[in-house]
Amino acid sequence: MSRPRQRPIRTAPSARWLGALALVALAPMPSAAQDEASGTALSDYYRALAERRLIAPETGSVRRLREMLREAEDLYLDDRYEEAQPILYELVESPRFASFDSLDEYRQAEFMLAGALARMGALRSSWRYLERILARGGEDPYFGPAYRRAVDVALEGARPAEAIEALRRVAPEDSLGPDARNELLYLQGRERYDVADWEGAARFLEQVGRRSRFYANARYLQGVIAARAGHLEDAEAQFCSIATTSDTDQFTFFVDRRYFEIRDLTWLALGRVAHEGRRAQDAFYYYFQVPQDSARVSEALFEAAWSMYEGDDHDTAIDLLDQLEARFPGSPYVHEASLLRGYVHLARCEFEEADRLFRLFSGRFTPVVHEIDRVLASPARQERLFEELLSAEDRPAPTPAEGEAPGEGEEAPVDVHALLLSLLSVDPSFYRLHRDVRTLDAEAARAGQVGDRLGAVLGRLAGGDELRPADADAPPVDDVTALRNDLAGARAIVRALTEQLEAMRAAGARAEQLAPLEEELSGLGRRVVAMERRLDRLGADAPPAAAGADAGGIEGMLRRDRAAAARFSARVAGVRGRLAGAANDAALRALRDLRASLGGHLRRSRIGRIDAVMGSKRRIEIQIQSLSAGRFPPELQDPLSVQGLLRDDEEYWPFEGEYWADEFEEDEGLDEDEDADDLDEPAPSEGEGAAEEGS
Repeated sequence: MSRPRQRPIRTAPSARWLGALALVALAPMPSAAQDEASGTALSDYYRALAERRLIAPETGSVRRLREMLREAEDLYLDDRYEEAQPILYELVESPRFASFDSLDEYRQAEFMLAGALARMGALRSSWRYLERILARGGEDPYFGPAYRRAVDVALEGARPAEAIEALRRVAPEDSLGPDARNELLYLQGRERYDVADWEGAARFLEQVGRRSRFYANARYLQGVIAARAGHLEDAEAQFCSIATTSDTDQFTFFVDRRYFEIRDLTWLALGRVAHEGRRAQDAFYYYFQVPQDSARVSEALFEAAWSMYEGDDHDTAIDLLDQLEARFPGSPYVHEASLLRGYVHLARCEFEEADRLFRLFSGRFTPVVHEIDRVLASPARQERLFEELLSAEDRPAPTPAEGEAPGEGEEAPVDVHALLLSLLSVDPSFYRLHRDVRTLDAEAARAGQVGDRLGAVLGRLAGGDELRPADADAPPVDDVTALRNDLAGARAIVRALTEQLEAMRAAGARAEQLAPLEEELSGLGRRVVAMERRLDRLGADAPPAAAGADAGGIEGMLRRDRAAAARFSARVAGVRGRLAGAANDAALRALRDLRASLGGHLRRSRIGRIDAVMGSKRRIEIQIQSLSAGRFPPELQDPLSVQGLLRDDEEYWPFEGEYWADEFEEDEGLDEDEDADDLDEPAPSEGEGAAEEGS
């Protein structure tokens, strides 16, 4: 019987498909660091294909290398990294081009592949190729760019300690040039800073030179460390070395896209340092230096108003608050500015206006605090809040009417939930992690047919096109999937019941009627969340599939990877749950911080109302005392009426907002029980008093 003719496998398409498979297998996942080392390397596939003569090494050429590199470079420059990386994988891993590894084009492809993987989030795979470049030493033309990119990958991956050890291993410190040494110094300083070793961080950061791209970052962190220690002068000097450095020289220090954000933060930091040092005018100057096109302008206006208020420059504080409300009506600082405005009016003895603002603030934000408490107690409400935050991420803020801030006036209706969303300032990691979740979902959807494709390759290697049956030892995932579906249904039910509860509240149900239902629903939601987290841990701890008896050759590698693909959905679900959980925890921390902040502001508003009432009462007492003494209080006088009673040689001095010192001194000696009518009677002399007693 003749042997069935084996159909040839086209070189380029299969190689690119293998590159995509390698990306799925080597994509860095927080739970899968240990699995990554056990996966099949792409070079093993290429080597096995070459041994079976399914890839002909002699088909490679310099011309073909350059053509494919130009194609990949065009895709890379268009930010189409997913399309560029399979081509680059083939260039750097296929035996067809292994003999051209000394060419600049080959090394460019290697460096470009590391960049594409880093942009796609495959940081560990990117690091592997960067290590290959760095291992060739400082003479390699791509050593410097690869070292900088390795530092970026270490900072983005939040694992600087491991990166420092790896960099020292592939490139000893004594062999580094000035640029690479500065990169390593900053990475070491950041690693120490992240673990709160302030002295160790400062020791590394102070050595970063001016020609480093991290010079401004290093100076800023040094200023933060000094401010934490209470050394305000040292902190101001560090910040000034960034913000106030003259740019008239030919060279000051390296500037890139990081510098401008750091500069804005530096001006704010200088203002805070001056404010902490009770230098209101200096703080105002620093805050005023924040560029008008910066995203920090509203923050600078608000903090400058605080500095002016504490520096007793109330008119300037009011002017800054007016600018804040007029220019940034949608800023979260506008609402807190209403509390500050109340205290400014209180300091100006305008007690009625201060009391009105304090009442307005309390009436507006007390329902927000209650809404936060309900969200924190209900996982279903938390889930809805997360969805609203994500949907509003790219949505433009509504533009209020000209000259009218949102919620202005006591009678204006307030949407409590919308106000909560506008006040909530979530850490950027919330959005970044959820973007990673969406990327993971998209990659998982594309990789869902990997097992079938591997089966097709096995079938073609065996001489046919039919799919091979799945291995018998593939891990069962149906039970886990069924449990996840059941929990998703339970979560949907809890959310529907919560929405019905909200409808009952809107219809006028009393709080005592809703309290038992709220407590029961909160308990159900917490149980669902706890079960989902236990299921995520169960999926992460699942034992790997057995390699099988025929683990050798390309068939064995395909069977192992097909078994891994069968576990892929459960693995993705576990990683997805942990990513979403970390993101949602960041949002909950922001929500709790907002709850604590609003609680403190509401206490201050209540104290402000007490001060306003006491100040108004004291002012009335002074007016009564003045009237009893025969003096008409200046603030009650009509200037035009008074001027009409003046003679030509008399002059009217209007009330300027404060009493003369002798008026307070006159009242200090009075006894509280003394009759106010005696204020105008002259004190009797010693003789007159004796005569009256004698009579």
